[in-house]
Amino acid sequence: MVGVRLLRSSVFALLLLGALHVGASNYRFNLYLGLGPVKIPAGTARLYDTEVIYEGQSAIRTAMEMGTNSTADRVFALRDTIESFNTPSGESIYFRKTVNEGSKHNLETAQFSKDGERFIVNLTTWDMNTGKKTSQTTEWRPTRIFDLMSMIAYTQSFDTSDSKPGRTESIPMVNGNMVVQQYMVYTGNKRVKADNGRTYDCMVISIRDYKEGKERETVKAYVTNDSKHTPVQLDIILGTGTSIKAVLK
Repeated sequence: MVGVRLLRSSVFALLLLGALHVGASNYRFNLYLGLGPVKIPAGTARLYDTEVIYEGQSAIRTAMEMGTNSTADRVFALRDTIESFNTPSGESIYFRKTVNEGSKHNLETAQFSKDGERFIVNLTTWDMNTGKKTSQTTEWRPTRIFDLMSMIAYTQSFDTSDSKPGRTESIPMVNGNMVVQQYMVYTGNKRVKADNGRTYDCMVISIRDYKEGKERETVKAYVTNDSKHTPVQLDIILGTGTSIKAVLK
């Protein structure tokens, strides 16, 4: 289902804007299915990080766990987990995503390296129902390649204090068995109330990509207008009048 695939990648786009950092950060979110003005509780998500040693070097392990409830399961069922190991400066080392959507059980991995001036990523996917490898590709770019988690460190520098609406950042990011171009567009500021009862001054970031030559908005994110860029609300656009909202808990 196209909507489910978009939902999965878009919820994880929360990581692009959640400026988690070293020190065992831990965020929790409530998920809601939006049908016009109506919001229906749809599940929860957790985003956290820890300092670890990965293959002999200091690294940051960042993980996200997400699950829908029985009500949302009637539309889509998600029990996904992702984790990433990155250098303290935010560069990707290894990325792993476990996908559980109904009868679909896949594992996706990305191993990052560099050869001279080339940034390389080896991408592999498995069908966990059969245990068989379904794809293996290698891509390279002349600039750094990001996974969903390594974008965290990058977005910590997304300062809009001197920016006008319309400012755009373009980043190559791993998505399944390919590298895609993502666009973050600053559209202005707004005050937003979270599920913890607090109201935050947020900047609004539109996440966009191109499909069949046409630009489309997949996410509208509200993150605090400060150095932390704490994610307060994420509107995941599934179709006309339909969305998923992730709200800080």
